[in-house]
Amino acid sequence: MKSIVGILFILGCSLQVGAQDLGEYIGAIKLNDSDFITYKVKLKINYDQVEGYSLTDFGGDHETKSKLRGEYNPLTRELSFNEYDIIYTKSDVIQNDFCFVFFEPTFFKPGKTKYFKGNFKGLFSDGQECISGELFLNATENIERRVEKMTAKINNSNRVPDSIKQKANDLKLMQKLDMNILKSSQITTILTTSKSITLIIYDGGQEDGDIISIKVNGDMLLRQFKITKTIKEIEVPITSNETLIEIIADGVGSISTNTTVIELQDGVNQIKAMTILEKNQSTKIRVFQKGK
Repeated sequence: MKSIVGILFILGCSLQVGAQDLGEYIGAIKLNDSDFITYKVKLKINYDQVEGYSLTDFGGDHETKSKLRGEYNPLTRELSFNEYDIIYTKSDVIQNDFCFVFFEPTFFKPGKTKYFKGNFKGLFSDGQECISGELFLNATENIERRVEKMTAKINNSNRVPDSIKQKANDLKLMQKLDMNILKSSQITTILTTSKSITLIIYDGGQEDGDIISIKVNGDMLLRQFKITKTIKEIEVPITSNETLIEIIADGVGSISTNTTVIELQDGVNQIKAMTILEKNQSTKIRVFQKGK
């Protein structure tokens, strides 16, 4: 009788943590030398399996988005996960030299936990340890509410210039869409197995007349294109180990800087990005084809 009750209890716990979105958490990595690195995760759970992505040093010079996988134990309510593949990075570090986070099991209650912390080890792809420390994460929804309140307050003020209002709306949009910011003289590296990448280009906010050009390996692909809310799709063939895409701000609209939204899709991953460029500034996206 006790064994039957035990089995029913286990099944009940498993059903409670069926396929669901655990949400986004934002915080920081604390290394053993007391340095902090911003960190964000989005997690989904399917019974005892966890998947999602992480964003390290977001907004920084080494911003990196990686895939996550892990496990959740419904009996002990312990969550663990690790990074295992780079989606994009702004660091010069290549895949084999990248230090992946392995988050050790810690208490987590789906739908209830708003803050959690635990220890992690950093491992290279060959399993050799690189760094270790602590991870602190807070539910993103708490931060989103603050951004909403700030944006509403700014937009309702008659004393705030339109340029500042647009920047606040851009921040709200980037937070909502989880965007990669493409800055001047910056190279963002994408790793893919696809033979082509689709660029989806549009204005994600108020149309204000931004103009861009796009070069691929030095050749002009799109010349002085005016950005509107109408979506423009361009397919970029990936025919070699490295393909360089350059985005040039030919014109800045009537509000703020050039803020063109560019989504990159390779059939597996989708990366949402936004340019933050002054006139004549450019940013680059370097595409490495894995396996070549």
